[in-house]
Amino acid sequence: MDCGTRPRRARFGQTGVVVASGEWTVVTWNVHGSAGPDVRALAAVLANQAPDVIALQEIRWHQAFLVSRRLHMRRTWALKHFPLTPLLPWLAEGMAILSPHQLADPRARIISRGASAWTFRRRIAQWATIVRGRPADHDELVVCNAHLSPGDLAAERRDEARRLAELCVRAAGSLPLVVAGDLNDAGDPAIIAALPAIEADVPPPTNPAGSPHQTIDHVLVPPDAVEVSTSVPAGGGRWARFSDHLPVTVRFSRPAAPP
Repeated sequence: MDCGTRPRRARFGQTGVVVASGEWTVVTWNVHGSAGPDVRALAAVLANQAPDVIALQEIRWHQAFLVSRRLHMRRTWALKHFPLTPLLPWLAEGMAILSPHQLADPRARIISRGASAWTFRRRIAQWATIVRGRPADHDELVVCNAHLSPGDLAAERRDEARRLAELCVRAAGSLPLVVAGDLNDAGDPAIIAALPAIEADVPPPTNPAGSPHQTIDHVLVPPDAVEVSTSVPAGGGRWARFSDHLPVTVRFSRPAAPP
């Protein structure tokens, strides 16, 4: 399926020749799982990007399972909240990280304060280590997946961003870090600034999908990333049938380790 994307190219972080390692492709997408999207169509769009890592928000467990199975990927899913009641667990909203590579040490933590497990105000951070090839190849990174508070909840969102940053730094250790997700940061540069990764190329608007005018979905890359490019669909009616958000695909390389 043609993703209809607009590629954008970022400048190099440093002058001079940089010998880069293999390219990484990371996709983030808030799929609005409660609206019952066609998971086969979602999987087809994602497959078209040939991703190394997918970070999904607002996705139910069975939806994550079906997408990962169609893509032949490993997955980890984390509960965000129960929109109705824990007695209907199949309606629980969560987040997922998918990868065709080894997916190690998956974890999740609450980053909101005082919100119960059955309210949308509960926010989590989810992360995992992605290992390509053999562990001895040292081709790995840590991906943090997040969905911060929306709208006028600016104080909560900034507090969540600070807690997300602390968790991501601890999770990554000495490994390169990618932060992806729906950050709900439109008009608030403090959110991106608080996080321990960089936005080398600001994506076009991602929401609402039918007529996008605000950028709230992001993939932040390691500071030493090179050859960074960002793709986002143009939006429109076809994309609104998938979700109220557009997917963001970021491709980047990292300087190769010395021999």
